[in-house]
Amino acid sequence: MAVKGDRARLEPVARQMYVDGQSLTAIEDTLGVSRQTLAEWKGRTRRYGDESDEWDKARSAKEGYEAQLLMVRDEIMLQITAAPLQANSYLDALSKVEAILDRRSKSAREAADAIARQKGEMFLAVVKDLIEYGRTNSPELFAALEENFDDLVQWGRERYAG
Repeated sequence: MAVKGDRARLEPVARQMYVDGQSLTAIEDTLGVSRQTLAEWKGRTRRYGDESDEWDKARSAKEGYEAQLLMVRDEIMLQITAAPLQANSYLDALSKVEAILDRRSKSAREAADAIARQKGEMFLAVVKDLIEYGRTNSPELFAALEENFDDLVQWGRERYAG
């Protein structure tokens, strides 16, 4: 169910997940946003006459940049293998390329951690809303939630903590 402000909060997260290589289906499962809504957000970034929307362009640019970095790293490794006595002249370049690749993978891990935290927070917000609703409108629901609260929280941790 959509909540006011979901688009402003979730669209940038969805875009970044897509740019990072996740499918719309995976994003749908992670963020709880329908595939139709994701396609609409993605489609809004397409300019008249362009073959690709901004999400696809950003994904291609990222993939291209990372592919170039990997090719450069492989070329440096070939140079070191071909001339081991001159390896010192290539080690600085190799360490710089590896540092860039490490930072990019660290950023991806941090983004995944942030998404996992957001999923957990969303789960807890839904549980809180259910408790509040049950307290005021459904004593049976409230009693069931109260009786199974620890199991529900444990299930949420297992499901959304990664």
